[in-house]
Amino acid sequence: MYYLILPWIITIIIEFLIIWGIIQKKPGKLFIYSLLINSTTLPLATYSFNYFYSDLLVTEIVVVMVESVLLKILLETDYKIAFMISLAANTVTAVIGILVSL
Repeated sequence: MYYLILPWIITIIIEFLIIWGIIQKKPGKLFIYSLLINSTTLPLATYSFNYFYSDLLVTEIVVVMVESVLLKILLETDYKIAFMISLAANTVTAVIGILVSL
């Protein structure tokens, strides 16, 4: 379980910075959103990847879709914007995760 804490913290920070870079308002609120969203999706994605379906691309697609919906609701924005934010944030964190694991 402890092996998930550092990736969780890094993911929250990176995705917060991307969300904040795009939205550029209320950083405290955006940080809480990043914390809530990634506290839900990261453990579920990790568990499903390790125990059910170990295809990173499929896992990331599902995460992007789920996070898009959550961002749309929390940011009260258009789905297209929420999708682009989620896609950007998850692409960056996935690439960093892959590079770190090499």
